[in-house]
Formats: sequence, C-alpha cells, structure tokens
Amino acid sequence: MSRGLERELRLAHELADLADALTLPAFHGAMDVETKADGTAVTVTDREVERRIRARIREAFPGHAVLGEEDGHDGPDDAPTWIVDPIDATANFIRGNPVFATLIALRLDGVEMLGVVSAPALGSRWDGLVGGEAHQDGRPIRVSDVDDLADAEVSFGGLDYFAVSGWLGAVERAATTTRRQRGFGDFWQHCLVASGAVDVAMEAEVSTWDLAAVKPIVEAAGGRFTDLAGVATTDGGSAVSSNGHLHAAALALLD
Repeated sequence: MSRGLERELRLAHELADLADALTLPAFHGAMDVETKADGTAVTVTDREVERRIRARIREAFPGHAVLGEEDGHDGPDDAPTWIVDPIDATANFIRGNPVFATLIALRLDGVEMLGVVSAPALGSRWDGLVGGEAHQDGRPIRVSDVDDLADAEVSFGGLDYFAVSGWLGAVERAATTTRRQRGFGDFWQHCLVASGAVDVAMEAEVSTWDLAAVKPIVEAAGGRFTDLAGVATTDGGSAVSSNGHLHAAALALLD
C-alpha cells in the first residue's frame, strides 16, 4: 500500500459510508434546492454531507486541512489536505439521475495520493492509491490495453464547455477518428477509464474537487491523468484521463 496510508484509506471509506447514509435517502425524497452565486445548484444534503465529513476529518486528523466545494479551504496551507466534493453531479442528483457520487481525496505535498468515489445509487464504489492498486467494489481494476485511437471509446463532459473554450473541434475530430464516442460525464467517465470500460475521457471545464479523487484512481489502475494542456494536475480547470497508451493521441485531438 502506498506510503503507509492504511489509516487514511480506512477513514476515506468511513467518510464515504457517512455520505452514502445521507445522499441515498435524500435522493429518493423531496429536496430543498438553492442556486449558488456561480449559477450552479446546491441542496441541503450537499452542505450537510460536507459539514459531517469535515467534522470527522478534524476528529481523526486535527492537523490536516480540508478543501471542499461548499465551504472552501480550512487549515494550514502546507498540511496534508483532504479534498471533498460532497455530491458530484448535483444536477443529476436533483433530477433523479443515479449518476452522482461523493468524492474524497487526500493530497500530500501537492500530489493527490488517495481517492475514494462512492456512488450509492449506482451501487458502486471505487478507490485508488498511487503506488498501490485501484478497486471497484473491492475488486482490483485496470485500464484497457487499447493502443490505437481508431479502436478507442472516448467520453466527453459537457459539450457546451468545449464549445465555449474553443475545443469543440476536438470532439468533431474524435467523432471521425475513434470507434465510439459517448458523454458519460462527471466522475463516472473517469472511473470507467480506470476500470477499462472507456479508453479516454475529457472535460473542458471542471474544478479541483471534481478531479482530485478520480486522478489517483485512474493512476493506480495504470492510466494517466492530466489537464487538456498535458500537465499532471487537478488544478488546471480541465481534464483528460486515459489508459496511458492513448494519452498523446488524445491530446493531439486538441491541436
């Protein structure tokens, strides 16, 4: 296991259990929905999940910091940092689409080393440790071995973001150079890359908390994860995950 992170991984799964116990019942019930200043939706459940996760992290690791979508950064800048998206794909959650998840990551010395993604309405959970293994529901997973873009399945996030960012041409080129193109979106497309079900996934506009948990899962599964400029970061505002063999070819679609 990577860098002796057994305790941290156990906590991440505990936090995911805590989140699932809140999100799944709320998914089947009435929701209080608000619109944030950035125009995105947030529910009472988003805020409660993050509040509970923050409190538990403080109990377990009082010297650590937390960065969350709803309440920002709390703790020392140079401390190990937990990065939390209490409900990734809140729009899906609100509309009754089961593709939503709680994302939990641990960043050490600027690198995301641990990730847990829990999607209770899909009945699935992924985890990964850089330098260790990736799992789906406790089973080891690996990226695909497809090495020709012509044989690849590629998934894209919101096409409107590609259009606004000037990268819609990449989607058009993928439509004519790859075997299949889909729009699974959000955390799910990157987890599908990690499990070998999709070969490349791209997003043109995302935040750190959308990516921090999936990056170590993809990497632990043998894949590669960068922004659209090819930088191995979750802070670049965009993302490309792949099985590694196809990463350069996927980035070339953007030229």
